[in-house]
Amino acid sequence: MKSEFSFEIRILTEQKSKPDTNFLGEFGFSALICNEFTQNRILFDTGATFETLENNLEQFGEDISEINKIVISHNHSEQTGGLKGIYEKNPEIDIYVPEEIKKNYSHLYKKAKVHGVSEELEIDENITSTGQLGNYLKEQSLFLKTIDDEGVILVGCAHPGMDEIITLAKKKFPKIAGLIGGLHEFRKYYFLDEIDMIGACHCTKHLEEISKRFPETYKEIFAGEILRF
Repeated sequence: MKSEFSFEIRILTEQKSKPDTNFLGEFGFSALICNEFTQNRILFDTGATFETLENNLEQFGEDISEINKIVISHNHSEQTGGLKGIYEKNPEIDIYVPEEIKKNYSHLYKKAKVHGVSEELEIDENITSTGQLGNYLKEQSLFLKTIDDEGVILVGCAHPGMDEIITLAKKKFPKIAGLIGGLHEFRKYYFLDEIDMIGACHCTKHLEEISKRFPETYKEIFAGEILRF
């Protein structure tokens, strides 16, 4: 590994875009993980529209054909809206979805290699899916393991409960270096106490409260942001 960091995470879709740039914002979430262990690019969720996703990929200088894998956290439109456009330009890509929705996605994206994820699964070196969690709505999150054995949590909307996801992460890693994504209605704030960087965004209902409680570790997230771990 040539870089001083393990992963570069590029925020492609978020409600707010980075000021004074040509990045676009929209209600949705998408992040591109550049894995320095493998040089692969893994797209986590695809935002609400392909137009925004494509524009922001271009702003980063990224080529859709060079995206190796896509992980869909759950089957909501603000996470999946850009998928059709990506598929049309990169049809044989690997797509990882919760097992519950695999049949539907295999039908929609016939040329792609669609993988249903039920249990914990390594998506790429040092990038692991939690497997599908939750009862009424199945959702998967990602755990990234840095070269220092620290964990980074990437979530779509955390519908299964952010406390459950953090508890799983703390069983795997001695330290959580970062948390990025939507926390939905999460309010058990003490679970965030020992996380180095809290990048709560997207659908996080109590964002203002989190930013006030964690002024040293909360980080505002924009489309166009680059995070390194």
